[in-house]
Amino acid sequence: MCDAPCSGSGSWRRAAEGKWTLTEARLAELTTVQDAILDQAAALLAAKGTLAYATCSVFRCENEDRVAAFLDRHQGWKCTYQRRFDIGPEGDGFFTAHLKRES
Repeated sequence: MCDAPCSGSGSWRRAAEGKWTLTEARLAELTTVQDAILDQAAALLAAKGTLAYATCSVFRCENEDRVAAFLDRHQGWKCTYQRRFDIGPEGDGFFTAHLKRES
C-alpha cells in the first residue's frame, strides 16, 4: 500500500492553507516523488502481487497520470481498479488504484 505524499487537494475544504501554498514547482516535485515511491514499492512485490496506490488529491496529474506513467515504465503490470472519490457532502476527495503484476 502506497499512501503517497500529495498536494492534499482533496482536503482543502478543511485545510485551505494548502491551496495557497501549492506551486507548479511543488506539484512537479510531488509527482516525481510519487513515481519513485511506486517504482520502489513495485520492486518489493511478490510475483502476481497487487500494489495499492492512494492519494488525498483530486488532481489528475497526481492520480490517473501517475498510474499511466507507471504502466508505461513497467511491462507486465495492469491496473485492475481505479477510482477517484470527489469532494462532497460525504467527505474529502481521494484516489485509489490497484496495480497487479501479471507474472
